[in-house]
Amino acid sequence: MTSDRVVLEVSMFDQVSGLPVHVLVIHVVVVFVPLTVLVALGYALVPRWRWLLRWPLVVGSVASWLAALVAQRSGSHLITRLGGGTPAAQAHMGQGELLGWVLLGFFVVSVAAAFAVQGPSAPSWRGEVGRRSAVSVARPIQIVLVVLLIVAAVAAGVQVFRTGDSGARAVWGSTS
Repeated sequence: MTSDRVVLEVSMFDQVSGLPVHVLVIHVVVVFVPLTVLVALGYALVPRWRWLLRWPLVVGSVASWLAALVAQRSGSHLITRLGGGTPAAQAHMGQGELLGWVLLGFFVVSVAAAFAVQGPSAPSWRGEVGRRSAVSVARPIQIVLVVLLIVAAVAAGVQVFRTGDSGARAVWGSTS
């Protein structure tokens, strides 16, 4: 039974229609992470947008993290298929592992901020804007969460760039 599971796992993270899964899923990472970083910065810095950006922040951060996990697994399978890879590919794997941890932290901070940092609620049909009162969190904690959200967003943006750059260098070599 265990060998069936391993074969299924290898095929799931190995190829789709003859293309390596890693090559496909990294595009999800390089699109979702920067978009979610922008959403997080908007959420942190523009309180009147928080009612609108709350759910895109949570969904984007979890999608980014999960896509990065799939990219890690499929990348490991790709390296195995290619016979271990070059030192540049190994460096890229290290960057990818770090990205997974950075995105996990970004996800945790994003969820905490989304539900603890308050802003105006959605405008009513009469155009009135009220205060959201679902969760009552002390103002200093909200400020700390906003700062942590900004730091986590910047870290996620920087690390996705570094990981992508190291992957491109592993495949195409140095272009400078």
